[in-house]
Amino acid sequence: MLLNLGEFFLKYNVLLNLVLTFTGGIIGYWIKNYLDKKKELTSEITKERRESYQKFINLIISLFATIKAEKNGKNKNNDFVEGLYEFYKKNILYASPEVINSFSDYMQYMYKNEVDKQNLTVHLKLLTRVMKGMRKDLGLNNKGLGNNGEILMKAIIKDYYTVFNNKKNSGNE
Repeated sequence: MLLNLGEFFLKYNVLLNLVLTFTGGIIGYWIKNYLDKKKELTSEITKERRESYQKFINLIISLFATIKAEKNGKNKNNDFVEGLYEFYKKNILYASPEVINSFSDYMQYMYKNEVDKQNLTVHLKLLTRVMKGMRKDLGLNNKGLGNNGEILMKAIIKDYYTVFNNKKNSGNE
């Protein structure tokens, strides 16, 4: 029996090599095609996230401009809230669960607290948690930006150390 099996492999060695090569080529093609499509989708999602996250950051910066405008008697808060809704509508399909959850926490805080009764520190920590999640989503390093990313606000808030109860030169978390 062993001799017959050995003779079989010798006799059909060329055919067996051809079948194995062809099968291996097809499997390799399928794997490569799958990986290429996955890479293309990931690249497209990352591009969409970057654009959308930039819009969110623009909204946040405009929020500070709105606050200053309100101090001067103008009210643009409705535009800001509408912009946040637009952000959420678009990002519900692209954002990571971390970004969606932190954004939802931020919005829930805003719903439950009137603007003039919000704790500025809590408000900003919730906001920077969203921004920190976005940075993580884009593959950026968040080391040294604080537990909730509050150091992201350091360049925007004049009295940063007072708002976040940080000592000057802290932030090496």
